Amino acid sequence: MNNLLLVRAVAFNAFAENVRNRFFTLFAVFAFTAVYASVLAGVMAVDQEARVLADFGLALIELTALAYSIFGASSALLKEAETKTIYLVFSRPVPRWAYLAGKLSGTLLTAGLMLLIMGAMHLSLLAMRGFGLPPFYAWALAGTFLKLSIIVSFAFFVSLFSTSAVSTLVISSIMWTLGHFASEARYMVERLPGIKGIAFSALLWLIPNLQLFNARDAAGAAAALGPAALFSAAAWVAASFLGALWLLSRKEF
Repeated sequence: MNNLLLVRAVAFNAFAENVRNRFFTLFAVFAFTAVYASVLAGVMAVDQEARVLADFGLALIELTALAYSIFGASSALLKEAETKTIYLVFSRPVPRWAYLAGKLSGTLLTAGLMLLIMGAMHLSLLAMRGFGLPPFYAWALAGTFLKLSIIVSFAFFVSLFSTSAVSTLVISSIMWTLGHFASEARYMVERLPGIKGIAFSALLWLIPNLQLFNARDAAGAAAALGPAALFSAAAWVAASFLGALWLLSRKEF
């Protein structure tokens, strides 16, 4: 029970730091500007204005939350190591798993808050154009949160062996991009002959299939929060967390 209280304390401390951070304000301003740009794009769509507004706005919300979340995950542990704060934390009876779980939870809480704020802004702009709540809007945000959970967990893992926050940002962004082409990559690999095909098929298991979490229509909503997607998200988060915990346990703090 005490360990759970420690996780909660670290999580809320990380969450408060993220919200107070000036970058949160900058990204909030950027999000408002970007979502407003989606309204302008929708005006040019004429007959499909509602669909363009919804899809473009959701895409911008996802990318904005991704940028801030990866930045937070990449610099969270590095910043505390540079300021020696982490030494003070581990000088007390704080289990490393509780500290890591708290940091990860705090970053995901921030991501969830950003999605809610930007979603409310987006829906307000849609209402101004005379459109109601798009079908499966909540499912789309939930699918985005699952994708962020996977990439943020992966970024924490990478940050413990990368040389800088920039390299973590780059590696995590590459993983995000590859994850959106996982299905196409599997299709191509299946046509490779012999050992080469087997080798590339094995490598593809190291890339999450982020297309599972896209929910922009009925079929997508069913897949985004279906058993396969939920199991995939849980497995990736757990694997990244355990890998990060192993690396953290080898650090001399």
